[in-house]
Amino acid sequence: MIKFFLKQFLYGRFYLWLKSNLGRAFFFLVIIFLIFYFHSEYLKYVDLKESSGNSYIGLSFLVKNFLIIIITISYLYFYFFLGKATKSIENSQINIKKNNDVDRVDSLDYFLNEEEINKKN
Repeated sequence: MIKFFLKQFLYGRFYLWLKSNLGRAFFFLVIIFLIFYFHSEYLKYVDLKESSGNSYIGLSFLVKNFLIIIITISYLYFYFFLGKATKSIENSQINIKKNNDVDRVDSLDYFLNEEEINKKN
């Protein structure tokens, strides 16, 4: 029974940590995946280069991996850029809500003198 509650507590703690750090964990997993992917692609490249001689297969590997790198970098840039923009928008909305408590003027008569209000054309 104690083991069950301990497991549930640890799973719950891990879930709460993962929930708040999901972006970082995803970024870490993408980097690890890319390392393994590029290593396996390099091994395939070396194997094909040795067996094919002077073909353009090696160039196609380089172009493909270069495009993957560009797409990954652009995705991560926009992910972090949009994350900062979202935080900025949230902060702006909070500031707007705080500033809504300021007294507002109902009409322009507030700025006029008694004489100007009662003045007839």
